[in-house]
Amino acid sequence: MATHYDEKGKWFTEKVTKDEVAVILQTITGRIEGNLFVMAGTRLTDEINNTEQFIAVTNAKIFNLKGECDYFTHFVNVNREHIIWLIPQSEIKEVSDCKPGED
Repeated sequence: MATHYDEKGKWFTEKVTKDEVAVILQTITGRIEGNLFVMAGTRLTDEINNTEQFIAVTNAKIFNLKGECDYFTHFVNVNREHIIWLIPQSEIKEVSDCKPGED
């Protein structure tokens, strides 16, 4: 694999390096728990604000509005316009930790 450097020392390779991030997505029709891939060193917010219409989610559990898991799939494309909110699973705290005015 070839590596190229620009005048500022930034390196480029033929392979795109991405980080896997476990997330929960709330859509207008339910909830999806799965993994997103973001460019290495890029914020999750930057990936979500990308201009592509669909976002790929892998190892996805798809829940209906009642909270029941209807499907599991290794890949699903989600229309960004249908995402209401997104949480990295690493940021989730227990319900008992949810107290107004505290972090």
